[in-house]
Amino acid sequence: MISLKPNKERIKQRRADVMRRALRARNFTEKELAQEISNFIKFAFSLRKIEIQWKLRGSKTDDR
Repeated sequence: MISLKPNKERIKQRRADVMRRALRARNFTEKELAQEISNFIKFAFSLRKIEIQWKLRGSKTDDR
């Protein structure tokens, strides 16, 4: 069974990770920012592709 209670340690780790990434991104050049955006868009499209494959396979675990 999945617990709906927040994991405080994981939240703390995630906040620290987000702050490290934000500080790192402040120093990006335009070229690096464009590459990061491109990578994110590719990642988003890859998720959509997976979702389509799940629907085509008729997966019963996809509750959407």
